[in-house]
Amino acid sequence: MKSKIHSIFIYPLISLFAYLLKGTKENYDDFLTDNTNRIKRLEFLNINSESHKNSFFQDIKYFFDKKSPLYDKTFVNIYVDLEKNPESKCYGLYDFLKFVSMYYSSSMLSSRITNDNLYVKLIFNKNSFNDEESLTNLLRYMLLVYASRKVEFLYMDKTTLPKKAIEIVNNFEDKLNSSKFINFSKSKDLHVLTCEKKKEKFDIIWSSSKREIDLTDFNRVFDKFGQELKKDIKITNSPIYAYH
Repeated sequence: MKSKIHSIFIYPLISLFAYLLKGTKENYDDFLTDNTNRIKRLEFLNINSESHKNSFFQDIKYFFDKKSPLYDKTFVNIYVDLEKNPESKCYGLYDFLKFVSMYYSSSMLSSRITNDNLYVKLIFNKNSFNDEESLTNLLRYMLLVYASRKVEFLYMDKTTLPKKAIEIVNNFEDKLNSSKFINFSKSKDLHVLTCEKKKEKFDIIWSSSKREIDLTDFNRVFDKFGQELKKDIKITNSPIYAYH
């Protein structure tokens, strides 16, 4: 196992790669799933991590241990604190999107991993779903996993989720499974994820602040639960699905 000193020296390189390496995933067939049967024959480097505690540094050693076997994939179990929004920076270092990129770059640099894209499982404390903000953060975490283009599959255990959270997950699955990534852009607090499914383009839009922006020039718009919005539609911190 590599030492802490080795981790200190390699950390800047991993961080640089996290900024430079762009994800390449475009087609999201069966992206969200709760079925792990398909991967039982694969050999994984399993990592348990906490996005809100900056726990990446202690995991570097697992990617560069020359005594470890060769792995097919990296499977990262990420414990998420829904009281924190995914765009905020942990200890001023990096947000959730960068957090995912750090593991991706480690897999790319490691000689122990034979395939680059990650498998990710988001894990929540069931008691975390206390209010509307936690439900909104749930969806934003999922959307950033998709937008990274660095994750092959996202696993969610629906049996651990309350009813409203399941509605959000099911709507995400309905809209984004078997979709195609088009673009992801950020301008200050505004985030726009553009996708295509069955030749229909749509934007998923949200703000990471509390400001509200009027939405215009879209045919159909749905909220995070899949309910169609008819009037006075605004961009807020709760993502909406807006069809062109």
